[in-house]
Amino acid sequence: MAIEAHPDDLAFFYGGYIAKMIAEGHVVRVLTVTNGDQSTCDPALSVKDIVSILTKEHAKAMDIVGVKDQRYLDGFTNHFMFSSEIQLKLRETLIREIREFKPDTVITFDIADAFEENPDHRLLARVGLQSASFAAYPLIHPEQLKDGLKPHFTGRMLLAPTKQPNVFVDIAEEPLDKKKAAGGAYKSQLDLMFTELKFRAQTMGLEPDLDDISPQDLWESVCESMAEETAKASIAFYAQHKNIAPRIKLMFAEAFRMQYLGAMEKIHDYLPKEYLTL
Repeated sequence: MAIEAHPDDLAFFYGGYIAKMIAEGHVVRVLTVTNGDQSTCDPALSVKDIVSILTKEHAKAMDIVGVKDQRYLDGFTNHFMFSSEIQLKLRETLIREIREFKPDTVITFDIADAFEENPDHRLLARVGLQSASFAAYPLIHPEQLKDGLKPHFTGRMLLAPTKQPNVFVDIAEEPLDKKKAAGGAYKSQLDLMFTELKFRAQTMGLEPDLDDISPQDLWESVCESMAEETAKASIAFYAQHKNIAPRIKLMFAEAFRMQYLGAMEKIHDYLPKEYLTL
């Protein structure tokens, strides 16, 4: 189960891994907490406009990656989930979703990233982790059990993006191609990033040369460069952790911080190699 705050998070952060898992036969459900209803720098667009655009772009991206089971959660507003009431409601909703789907792995944002600027990412890092853990306890939202659901013990978390990766996945060839194409489906968000890059640089007195490159081409270049840099980081990591190093060095990769839950996290160093890798 992947829990994204906004419609483009999965594609940009770990679209290669999801594409690879689906191609290998894994079943994936994607929960999208908000509809991204302020995700534009274009003052000519209304909330209704950007939601309509993003909904279509997201559907196209999910189709490219291979996701067949994606759902939006109701009642949560992009960048405005600050009240304790809303946060508890989100946790309740995620616990219900986890008990229903029964995932072995939950993917969301990394609680260890203290410098994340997006409040929705920070919120999901905390609430997503709590939900995956608390779904196992029958006295937390026992009313859900009366509806026929049962407590569920999630096996592990994959947290991304992360500055403390401990697991890397090879996304060379088709997974990387699908990640590029899925990210490219979000024309509105690539335009937003392009605009931000241009004007924030100008605020700093810089004049980036962006005349000869389109937002799409820039994304594909950045996507490939990031995958190469992540692969280089994996080589350094596995030099220090030779017991779990792959036989062949990675050329293009995505990274996660893998975290087990409850008692499993306390003994994870003693688990067999196959449980410490992807």
